[in-house]
Amino acid sequence: MSKILNKIKNIKRRVLNMFKFNKDSGCTKVWVTLIIGGTYNYDQVPELLNLRECVKEVLIEMGMVESK
Repeated sequence: MSKILNKIKNIKRRVLNMFKFNKDSGCTKVWVTLIIGGTYNYDQVPELLNLRECVKEVLIEMGMVESK
């Protein structure tokens, strides 16, 4: 049973590492556009993998928000 759980944990870790957003990801670009357009604010960006961090990074680079 423990071997199966370890295999599941390893698969989950590999999948999560495989699907990471960056500042050039389409999803990141969409959220940045929606925030700049006033449709959403940063607090409404879903906590999906590292999406919030990427959106914040782009907004900081654009001067839309200040880094803390």
